[in-house]
Amino acid sequence: MKLNSFSLVGLFIAFLVVAAVINQAGPGGRIDLTEQGLFTLSEGSRNIIADLDKPLEMQLFFSEKASEDLTPLRAYAQQVKELLAEYVLRSGGQLSLTVIDPEPFSEKEDLANELGLQAVPVSSFGDELYFGLAIKNEQGDSAILPFLQPDKEAFLEYEITQLIYQLQQSESAVIGLLTGLDVRGGFDPRSGQPTPGWMSIEQLEAQYEVRSLSADLESIDADIDLLMLIQPPELTDRALYAIDQFALKGGRVLAFLDPVAESGGANPMGMADAGSAVAINKLLDAWGINWNADQVVLDAGNALVVNQGQNRPPIRHFALLSLGPDSAEVDNVATSDLESLNLSSVGAFKAKADITAEFKPWLFSSNDAQLSDANRLRSGIDLLELQRGFQSGDEQFNLAVQLTGSAVSAFPQGVDGEKNDDHLPQGDKLAVTLIADTDVLTDRLWVQIQNFFGQRIASAWADNGNMLANLVDQLAGSPDLISLRARGQYSRPFDKVEALRIAAEERFLASEQRLQQRLQETEAQLAQLQQQEAGDQVLTLSPEQQQALDTFQQQKVEIRKELRAVQHELDKDIEALGTRLKVLNIFVLPVLLTLFSWLVATLIRRRQSL
Repeated sequence: MKLNSFSLVGLFIAFLVVAAVINQAGPGGRIDLTEQGLFTLSEGSRNIIADLDKPLEMQLFFSEKASEDLTPLRAYAQQVKELLAEYVLRSGGQLSLTVIDPEPFSEKEDLANELGLQAVPVSSFGDELYFGLAIKNEQGDSAILPFLQPDKEAFLEYEITQLIYQLQQSESAVIGLLTGLDVRGGFDPRSGQPTPGWMSIEQLEAQYEVRSLSADLESIDADIDLLMLIQPPELTDRALYAIDQFALKGGRVLAFLDPVAESGGANPMGMADAGSAVAINKLLDAWGINWNADQVVLDAGNALVVNQGQNRPPIRHFALLSLGPDSAEVDNVATSDLESLNLSSVGAFKAKADITAEFKPWLFSSNDAQLSDANRLRSGIDLLELQRGFQSGDEQFNLAVQLTGSAVSAFPQGVDGEKNDDHLPQGDKLAVTLIADTDVLTDRLWVQIQNFFGQRIASAWADNGNMLANLVDQLAGSPDLISLRARGQYSRPFDKVEALRIAAEERFLASEQRLQQRLQETEAQLAQLQQQEAGDQVLTLSPEQQQALDTFQQQKVEIRKELRAVQHELDKDIEALGTRLKVLNIFVLPVLLTLFSWLVATLIRRRQSL
């Protein structure tokens, strides 16, 4: 007994010691035991927070009363609080967090409205819920997430880190633009009138400094944060060398290349546009990319239906594609929350066998696609002819890719024997994004422009503009932002319950199909009876018709009973599963834990008695 008492006293003392250590560690002594590290910041976020040199205040607005009956949302709100607390702990005192409950008609609600947070109605009585984040700096500038949607949980860390990075910058990012197309407006010699710039580029100009670069450049300014190439003109080796060295040293490059740039108008001399789909082929080859500008992707699975006019029926255009979420990488920030991207006469990228960089596709065709000669589209083609000659290759083609990491220079010896003082024959900081289309940026594929008293008003009907904005937001910022990927999901489905539900739905669907079949048979019988009685104008049913109707009504009653039985079986299966889980959690597991503890204590006593 004495040994047993000493053991219990020892265990109690050990418990007190562990509790004291945890208490001394305070909130910083956190351990993330979630499967996907939901409360652990990525290395990119930690790097950005470590570089903070100005204090920022984070304000999380969450309506406690309006969310009382929204248990899943309250659980997600708690997760957000925990994640923000991790930001504070990692910031070395530069970040602070205030949780605000914007009660109705209060000053806190006025503050939420002033910041631009979104109120969501949650009841028929007019109750509204706030769940947004605002981050402020000392100068009073603020950046917000109007509403933290649980379905965008995977991108929560990226969005928070991006706001923090944005508020630390004193100047707008600089985009260097090199293009052979009239993306910023031009001149139409046929009408003698200027042509407007592309709305996608105008939107960038409103947020960033967009600096046009010439084809004869020999260096890239050190303050350029992102080099954007849109069907660039033919380039000299010195210009290519400047781009090559910029990319190898970690400069971000965003390139739009197109086998058939349908947006390319005529220049003032009436000649074809100056853009070239092969202008940077020498660089792509060195970086490990296979790019054939003479091939386009035909995609029956993603083809848009177009109107041919002149009383001709609509037809699918195999070279005019509409990509949905299934054709985009789910973890890519650029395509998050986008529903539709429209592309035209798009090409495809492939990785070479000797590529050293990480090759990651993020837009791709369906499997019902093939490569075709681009000349068929350049010279114009009957859409029916495209369909007749189509043969699916049962292969997905990469329409947009990201290259990161290691690559060699296309000019290992410089140009004409001349090298820059800081010449790199190879580098490990490559960050290049490639899109095999330029038409994706043109107005005709995503936005309707109206002139309102001299102002151009844009009404978007596709997400092309948002995709470009997402790309530039990601690439023009810190390299650490580029490294951020989608996080894990907090909500975990009940797989067993879902399997039970799916099985019940299959039984339900089978019953519904039987009902539809019986309905069709009865309606056919009624139609036959009506034909036989076609000459009878009396608005009464014949005995045969009345009997058929009575039979149909009885069938509907029987089917309804069957559907209710299926639903009842579903509920029974789920309730039985819930009961088993309760028994396990409340009785079986505690008993097993007690028996295990007793067994361990018994073994300890026996060893001590030896």
